[in-house]
Amino acid sequence: MLCCLSGLKLNYTKVIPNLSSTYDRADSQSDFRSNLWIPRPLPGHTPAYVHPVKLQRGNCPMFWWSFNGRCYKYVASRLTWADAELHCVSQGANLVAIHSVEEHNFVNSLINNFDPARGYTWIGISDTAKEGGWTWSDGSAVDFVLWDAGQPDNAGGHENCGHTNYGPKLKWNDYPCSKLFTFVCETRLVCP
Repeated sequence: MLCCLSGLKLNYTKVIPNLSSTYDRADSQSDFRSNLWIPRPLPGHTPAYVHPVKLQRGNCPMFWWSFNGRCYKYVASRLTWADAELHCVSQGANLVAIHSVEEHNFVNSLINNFDPARGYTWIGISDTAKEGGWTWSDGSAVDFVLWDAGQPDNAGGHENCGHTNYGPKLKWNDYPCSKLFTFVCETRLVCP
């Protein structure tokens, strides 16, 4: 299948047409054959989403998931914020820029599909250029934020990068950019 991702043409072949039971999840939170995730909150956590989210590939390449004309990829490697951004850029993408509560819910459900513990996960927001001047790494407008109560607070004077899955409502927090977290890449789907 040929697809265009941010102007890059990618050829990929579906190499595993049917997943065997070896790849099925035992925790009953995810069914890889249907890509249906059924949320089960951690004790003491109240997630922002309340309905199961069906992950769909749409026209996205293998291992990317479609939402509102964009493709998203959860990356389980733990990198610094800058290295995570470089990894995304190497794939024709950027760290995810979140512009609505629906997109936030999608991103958090994508994370939970691969990391039921809901560990801290880098998103593309930072204020490294100017303290308090939050920007998205893809250059898009910061027209939506979902900081947890009291955040961002720049605790210790070195918290310049944003992550999600913070606090009981799984919102955003600022944290030192040198910490190692998983991350989500996002790119626009430009195929006709």
